[in-house]
Amino acid sequence: MKTTAKNTGFACYLLFCLLACSNGTDGEQAANDATMTDEAVTADAASADQIFTNARIYTLNSSQPWAESIAVKDGRILAVGTAAEVDTHRGNMSELVDVEGRMLMPGIHDMHNHPTEAGIRELYECGFPLASLEEVITIITECRENTPAGEWIRGGQWSEALFTTDQSPRSILDEISTQHPIYMMDWTVHNAWVNSAALERFGIDADTPDPGGGIIGRDPANGEATGILYANAAYVYRRQLPAYTQEQLVRALTWSIGELIGFGVTSFKDAIVTEDTLKAYHTIDQERGLPARVKASLTWKSAWAESNEKEIELMESRGEYSSEMLDTEFAKIMLDGIPLTYTSALLEPYLPSEGFGDNHYGAMMLDYDELIQDVVELDRQGITVKIHATGDRSVRSALDAFEAARAANGDSGLVHEVSHAAMIHPDDLPRFKALNVAAEMCPILWYPWPDGGYTEMVGEERAKAWAIRTLTELGGLVIYGSDWPAVVPDANPWPGIEAMVTRANPYGLSPGADWPEQAVDLETAVQIFTLNGATAAKTPELTGSLEVGKAADFIVLDRNIFEVPIEEVSDTQVMITVVNGNRVYER
Repeated sequence: MKTTAKNTGFACYLLFCLLACSNGTDGEQAANDATMTDEAVTADAASADQIFTNARIYTLNSSQPWAESIAVKDGRILAVGTAAEVDTHRGNMSELVDVEGRMLMPGIHDMHNHPTEAGIRELYECGFPLASLEEVITIITECRENTPAGEWIRGGQWSEALFTTDQSPRSILDEISTQHPIYMMDWTVHNAWVNSAALERFGIDADTPDPGGGIIGRDPANGEATGILYANAAYVYRRQLPAYTQEQLVRALTWSIGELIGFGVTSFKDAIVTEDTLKAYHTIDQERGLPARVKASLTWKSAWAESNEKEIELMESRGEYSSEMLDTEFAKIMLDGIPLTYTSALLEPYLPSEGFGDNHYGAMMLDYDELIQDVVELDRQGITVKIHATGDRSVRSALDAFEAARAANGDSGLVHEVSHAAMIHPDDLPRFKALNVAAEMCPILWYPWPDGGYTEMVGEERAKAWAIRTLTELGGLVIYGSDWPAVVPDANPWPGIEAMVTRANPYGLSPGADWPEQAVDLETAVQIFTLNGATAAKTPELTGSLEVGKAADFIVLDRNIFEVPIEEVSDTQVMITVVNGNRVYER
């Protein structure tokens, strides 16, 4: 199956930083410059900086779907066409890159990820993949040995499937340590697993009320906390953990961006950006340059923030951080949780369960009227809003808010987003097109995954989620968001592209296919991951397709994904990543 070159993208990104900071030319280049005639210099001023040739170029330009060669000048595409056509732009100083018949295409647009979380987890926390309880206990125990008594042990990612014993989740961690508070995020990065020492630090006991939009897991027999914090409860108490330094955040983001460009991601949206994270992006942007286009979704009235006033202040000062490569005109609102933990907001109740009874609908994290008011105001300010909504009730409420913004402000042209538009009531499907709202979807949740189904929570019919084909046929804009590091093992988009076509697990971990009638063809999938994403990123005139005048943002692959069996698309390796004409990654 797929392979991953761990840290290769990070290493190549560091090399890119060094090259980008270089000022001068080597001796050979200087000699060449000195011997060039004035006529040659003048001719080269209009010639390509680079020509990528001997390629199978998939352009995403409907009037010219395929080409052989592409010329780049000053970071923009100078020409696309046959080798002979493009070669007319070749000058004495043009660099000729022979890609040896490989496929070249626009870069991937990942419109929902969390690079800070990923980098922190990789570099500073006790991380583990989805594993058995025995393996998880072993890993956390090893982390304990390297952590001074009294200090936090942090990390993840666990699955609810771990807790099949009579022990409470809290007692499992208590057996590992009572001298360290332990805080572990789950595989969805929505819920936390803590021990008694952590509960004591947080001040949680049997009488502690649930925070708004969150649930403190409790033993139904005695009301004591079980050690699981759901949705906003996980986030509210997480604020009490020690903050990471700016130096740590910069290093974490540097690592994560290296991973992304190594997988061919040239533009991405960080879906939860706080003041500290934005400052870290700004530092990288100013000191070494960002090698990918970053769209920063600033948190709005979230449980992450110390106060909503600080979020409002950050929104007001967002322009101070903006640049060509860092766009801060985006906001993120969390409206509900996820179905697997009964925290999505539904129009009809969940199926009866021991923990939530027979009349549980989930809950929204923001009051409906307040949501409407906030979205109208953000839209008025020209800010694109991404609303996390997984349940059909929260999706409808998000669409209502966007409809109210259109009514109040007119058509601003902003493409707002419903994030994780998993469960959509049939009546609401046409509204995405009508309101010019994007449905952002995460691959790992539209194909079979062990213990990942919604059926036991909402029933078989309502569990039929991720209506990609229906939305596409209705003219709605579907975009890709990995949600990395939530659920997915890495930032690799290629298993997601394959699974959008097959609706099967690309890792071979589960049989069958989820709702295969919602599969799309490969051409549609590639458009969703490129040109559609560019629209959501506010750069459709700049990125997403390879056309003259657009930015030279493209990738070279080790295979032509249209000529191999679909089951091999997930194995795709990126050989070169180019952003603004700069080769920011090479395998």
